[in-house]
Amino acid sequence: MINWILALLGISIYFLNRYAHRNEKKAFTFTFWLKDNWSELLTSVLATMAMMIVFMDPESKFDFTTILEKVPYLVSLPITKVISLLVGYGNTALFYTLFKTKKK
Repeated sequence: MINWILALLGISIYFLNRYAHRNEKKAFTFTFWLKDNWSELLTSVLATMAMMIVFMDPESKFDFTTILEKVPYLVSLPITKVISLLVGYGNTALFYTLFKTKKK
């Protein structure tokens, strides 16, 4: 359960960061934001859910030893939780960038 929460936090962190660095500094309205970003949000949530289902499946085996050997401080981190956060953030960054590039 905590991994799902971390993935959703990753999505939230990305969108909050985008909002903080927006070009037009108008007052925030959730309805306008949702209208402007609904496709990016929905795609990010669905892709994150799909990746998390694969990642959290008991049959999935991921070997991070080569990465952990190169960066020693990562050994002490709960790697599945870190990856859950990165999946949420990374998917959102990827799909937000793809959608905004396509719209221009």
